[in-house]
Amino acid sequence: MSATDGSSTQSSSTDTSDSNGAGDSPSIEELQENIEQTRAELGETVDALSAKLDVKGRTKQRLSHTKDQAGAKVHDTQVKAARLAAQAKDKATDQQGKPKPAVLGGAGAVAAVLVAGVVLLVWRRVR
Repeated sequence: MSATDGSSTQSSSTDTSDSNGAGDSPSIEELQENIEQTRAELGETVDALSAKLDVKGRTKQRLSHTKDQAGAKVHDTQVKAARLAAQAKDKATDQQGKPKPAVLGGAGAVAAVLVAGVVLLVWRRVR
């Protein structure tokens, strides 16, 4: 390339004037503060990149989150089942806790159908 490309890079790298054009170089305290701020930002960036690249850690975190959600759903389902069982019991029993006649009749009908089914199966096999 041409010699002017190198000289323009050289002249810009030797320019130490600050943005206000006063030509004063920054003080040592300002440079140290700038270095500390840059280190802190770099540390945060490295931590963020490390977290993104830590597939094993992210997988464990997702697994833990999913496990917690599943546990909560199981608990909710158990509470709901207990509530529904209590409601069914309340509907099927009277105030003294004895089964209502309609429930007894229904249970008797189910038992009769089951007995009839077993009798039919046995009768067919014997024939």
